[in-house]
Amino acid sequence: MAPPTQDVRKSRASDDLIMATNNSSIVSKRSVEHLYYPDEPHYFRFFVKKFRRRAPLVNRGYHLRLKVIDTLVRRFLQKQSNRKKVIVNLGCGSDVLPWQCQVRYPESCQDVTFLDVDYPDLIQKKRQIVLETPELQDLMGTWEVNDDSPIVLKSQKYCQVGCNLQQLSVLQSCLDTLFDVPNTEFLFVAEVSITYMDTKGANGVIEWAATVGNAEFCLLEQILPDGPDHPFAHTMLGHFNKMNAPLKSVHRYPTVASQEKRFQSLGWPSTESWTLWEAWSDNLFMTAAERRALDLVESFDELEEFALFASHYFVILATTPRSEAQGHVSKVHEEAVISSFQCPMTMSAYDSAQGHRRLGAAMLVREPNSGEFISHTFGQGPVGRMNSEDLYQISSQPVAPLPSANMPSARVCHSLTDLGSAGVLLAGGRASPSTAFGDCWLFNKQLSAWERTKNLPVPLFRHSVTRLGSSTLALIAGGRKNHFETSAEYFLFDPEKGWEECHVQSAPPALYSATFVCVGEVGSRAFTGFLSGGSLEDSVINQKLYTWRLDISAPEPVLSFQQRIPKDEGLPGALARLGSCAIQSLGYTLLLGGVIQGVQLPSVYDIIVLKTTETDVSVVARLDGTDSSGVMRPFLMGSSVVHYGDGKFAILGGGATCYAMGTFWTPGSYSFRFDPKLLPHHSTGQAASRPEPIQYQKTIEFSESEKRPVE
Repeated sequence: MAPPTQDVRKSRASDDLIMATNNSSIVSKRSVEHLYYPDEPHYFRFFVKKFRRRAPLVNRGYHLRLKVIDTLVRRFLQKQSNRKKVIVNLGCGSDVLPWQCQVRYPESCQDVTFLDVDYPDLIQKKRQIVLETPELQDLMGTWEVNDDSPIVLKSQKYCQVGCNLQQLSVLQSCLDTLFDVPNTEFLFVAEVSITYMDTKGANGVIEWAATVGNAEFCLLEQILPDGPDHPFAHTMLGHFNKMNAPLKSVHRYPTVASQEKRFQSLGWPSTESWTLWEAWSDNLFMTAAERRALDLVESFDELEEFALFASHYFVILATTPRSEAQGHVSKVHEEAVISSFQCPMTMSAYDSAQGHRRLGAAMLVREPNSGEFISHTFGQGPVGRMNSEDLYQISSQPVAPLPSANMPSARVCHSLTDLGSAGVLLAGGRASPSTAFGDCWLFNKQLSAWERTKNLPVPLFRHSVTRLGSSTLALIAGGRKNHFETSAEYFLFDPEKGWEECHVQSAPPALYSATFVCVGEVGSRAFTGFLSGGSLEDSVINQKLYTWRLDISAPEPVLSFQQRIPKDEGLPGALARLGSCAIQSLGYTLLLGGVIQGVQLPSVYDIIVLKTTETDVSVVARLDGTDSSGVMRPFLMGSSVVHYGDGKFAILGGGATCYAMGTFWTPGSYSFRFDPKLLPHHSTGQAASRPEPIQYQKTIEFSESEKRPVE
């Protein structure tokens, strides 16, 4: 047993590390305040010595956190009550909630007291800043300072208590001293604070708060919706472990459902809950107009990564008086009910940073000297946009690509579409989210060279493109024109004629990064397909499914849509994805990766098999890649997928920035073989053969002289 003094030192060191998490958080909140609230007084600035602008992904994440807390606090403030109201910020750090509420909701704050609670050392520093800053003093009117009591600052509207949250008797005594507890309504707020306590201590805080009387408890912290091994979760846990401030309760309460049961078992009979990704699309927290307005503040094009972050955080609002009305309950996916199709999968691990490329595009190349290989072009690398291609070996022959005199410039979010004998069409893409490209290129398969073709009618990125049957035509759907405008147009590409806008009937709303697939052709002048998912202009995922028919027999191509009900009973919303890859094979469509609305897409549904007709789309199986060690789960975010013959597919690259916690890169390339004869509904009992590995061979850098400016 460690000596008491050693225990004290260890506890103090742990407390210091927890307090240090406040420093990073408050800098991020200051960045949000500066950018997103130009018309309000700025209070975080008094606690941050030097302004640092955070990355757009971090800004948007902290903006959502602040917005969610603000909304639930406002709801408490505006609730009808004859009792005095007190808002207790547990582990307040340098948060400025009292001052923001006073500015935003002055009438609702007239008889409200805000109580900040945190470690004594941190509260002493906060008190000093408050007392030295006239703008912060204004809230208090007259005040009392006391260094001999945990209540270090006291006024009618604002108080501070220096208290370790393990010392609940001290905190209870402070409440009894400050307030007439039986005639007071309390809102306890814990924003990513008690998660650093050991689970017994954190549960003690929640259970104690339920005994105070008329109370609500707002908890916002991390969850593990798809387990600790999910790439985002793994990166997040590693980040906090590296900071020596591990998340203590997340393994015991990894889901929203387990958190609801936690509160109910600790004395809170009524709960409402949201993942932050659900809160993002809930008008309670933010309207469509408010979401759209954010895009005008700064360039942002990381919605999938934002969804990853927001799916791994949740907020719960618990109340001690049982509520008769049913509040919001977070969406829960039941156990997998879609039949599993186990498919042999082979992984070829990357060495070091090889293959680290996302938001690129890939194509199959056949050359007389080196046989077949796969080229993974452009995209985002560890240090920015990449002006290069990664080459992957398929056959035993070495890869020896021919140099091309002309080359497209570096870009991300572009498309590559194989048009058979016409070549491979590269369309659009972007530099920054505010700089879309309109140039288009055809890769000449005979010459193994890029050639310029007609520009897009409007520069686009994150558009969706499908080849029309076995023709040399392509149809492009939607896309982003810049960081705040989405295209509602559909364009037909003919290698001989260039681009032509379609006349659209019963058009869906403007979308980007949607699933857009041609599944059939009627003669040579009409084609059919479906459209699902994609993001609406307010950054919410489209939940509607459409089938479409394109008629090119008239002088003007006519594209008509009809809304359908998806046959996805096993997983509602499985088709409504953002940023997925869709690829045709032997009469089926494979849908890989992406994100869904509201919650984390369970990894067991990462790859699903669809059967489509002119009138409906059905989910028939989920595809589980397997090897000798069990099921393999490629991280299908920003990846590229290539069909390289005989039902064989390669998954290349991919990765994501995991908020402010680091970047996860897909650890290797994958190959699998899809044989529909082995699907569950008509399986012959045979097993598919294991495909050969698709191995990274080398990276070809394109010199500046090979690049041509975008016109």
